Amino acid sequence: MREREEAVAERTSGVLVVEVRGELDIATVLRWTTLIEAAICELPEPHLLVLDLASLEFLSAHGAGGLLEAMKCCRDRGIAGCLIVTPGSVADRVVRLTGLADRVRVFPNRLTAIAACQPEEVRWLPA
Repeated sequence: MREREEAVAERTSGVLVVEVRGELDIATVLRWTTLIEAAICELPEPHLLVLDLASLEFLSAHGAGGLLEAMKCCRDRGIAGCLIVTPGSVADRVVRLTGLADRVRVFPNRLTAIAACQPEEVRWLPA
């Protein structure tokens, strides 16, 4: 399954969406967090980082800890961050059981996340 791990990043008007695919566990967490931190550093005039976990096949508690660290990195740089998690998925269960959902905003899809997390000056939909 490791060969299916990849990230897809999309940038649009101050929003960076990183789609995490494959597995996020003790063996891959350093690679993922490094990739996410590099993406944050490259984001001009940052507003929002969206980590899309909808295509994630496996998420461990260690991987959830790595996601929390990535979100802390965002906050330290003044960037809002949130997660996309499909309700009822493996990632959803881990995000909720580890308490990550209590510390990071979680949404069921990208549109809802972007509309809710954008700063008021760039919002195009009401939160």
